[in-house]
Amino acid sequence: MDPKIIATLFEQGGQLITECIKNGIFRQTKAKQTQVLTIEQQPEVTPPQEVIEGKASSIAAGCVPCAIGHLGTCSGVINEAVRFAKKDGVQSSEVIDRVNMCLDELNAMERVDLRPEMIVNLPEWESNLANQALVTSRSVRHELEGLSSAKELERTAANIQRTRTEIGRGWFKERLSRMPKEEKGKLVEQAIEKLEKE
Repeated sequence: MDPKIIATLFEQGGQLITECIKNGIFRQTKAKQTQVLTIEQQPEVTPPQEVIEGKASSIAAGCVPCAIGHLGTCSGVINEAVRFAKKDGVQSSEVIDRVNMCLDELNAMERVDLRPEMIVNLPEWESNLANQALVTSRSVRHELEGLSSAKELERTAANIQRTRTEIGRGWFKERLSRMPKEEKGKLVEQAIEKLEKE
């Protein structure tokens, strides 16, 4: 299959998953399954991690997908800041405002989505990605706080984009490799339907 088609399928699949999450489809399905169980059918073990409030154990509450979003937003605003910096210098209000937006995204990611209680019970593969995002975020914050030239800003922008790409690819590949075959088939079908509509 053509690599461009595969890339498009993954991109569209990711957008589809995001829409399902936003619309609560995954959570509704889980809730409906729980309601159908009778008292005799309920397991005696503790509830699965997906239904524990406040934990990063599902896509909707997961810290790594949120971190990918924060890094993506930060990458976008810093890429735009680089364009302004090349023209007007790093002292430009446009550059400073975008650097501050990126810092806000990184702070939110570190202090909300990647706080220890959110990543402590993640599987090792996902925990490693979360820690990679934390290390990069800390490094980028320090680079931006000490920013003095357009060249430094450009290096920082490249670092953010590279990390966002690595973490995004890693998360999707691992997630898809663990997805049941039927779900993969449905996801591909939905992505193809969406592509045909566009």
